[in-house]
Amino acid sequence: MGCKITAIIERNVVTIDQDRTVADAVGVMADRAVGSIVVTGKGRVVGYFTERDLLTRVVAKKRNPDAVMMRDVMTSELITVPHDASCHECLDRMKEREIRHLLVYQDTLFVGIVSLRVLADLAKQGRNRPCPVLNGRGGVMLLVVLLALGALVVLCPEVLVFVRHLLP
Repeated sequence: MGCKITAIIERNVVTIDQDRTVADAVGVMADRAVGSIVVTGKGRVVGYFTERDLLTRVVAKKRNPDAVMMRDVMTSELITVPHDASCHECLDRMKEREIRHLLVYQDTLFVGIVSLRVLADLAKQGRNRPCPVLNGRGGVMLLVVLLALGALVVLCPEVLVFVRHLLP
């Protein structure tokens, strides 16, 4: 996949302040139908909260979502990529860190996220491209071979008789 992420960055990112509760965050996530949310504090990105964080840091530990603050359960290690990163680079980083979202920055400015789902959709679209044998060089070669076979049959009818003997 030789693409750059510039065109697939999700720029309309769902955010929540670090001083809000987990219940607030889950409500926003459910309303917006997203599996993750960017956590902010004092106007900048300070963390990230995913469904996995909810399960491992709240539900599994039997913590009360109405009482737990986002700053206490968010992932505060920001795993980032530059806005002009390649799709391959993003997939490698996601695999290496076992994550599904990367924060995208242009220099020091947060510009959005890129998700594994979007990268997978992009890869799937790439597999649905027309067969290269039927276009470009492959198509020309196929046409040349078919023309050569047609010329042989027209110019040498014995070839056609020979082929008919080979077929059952």
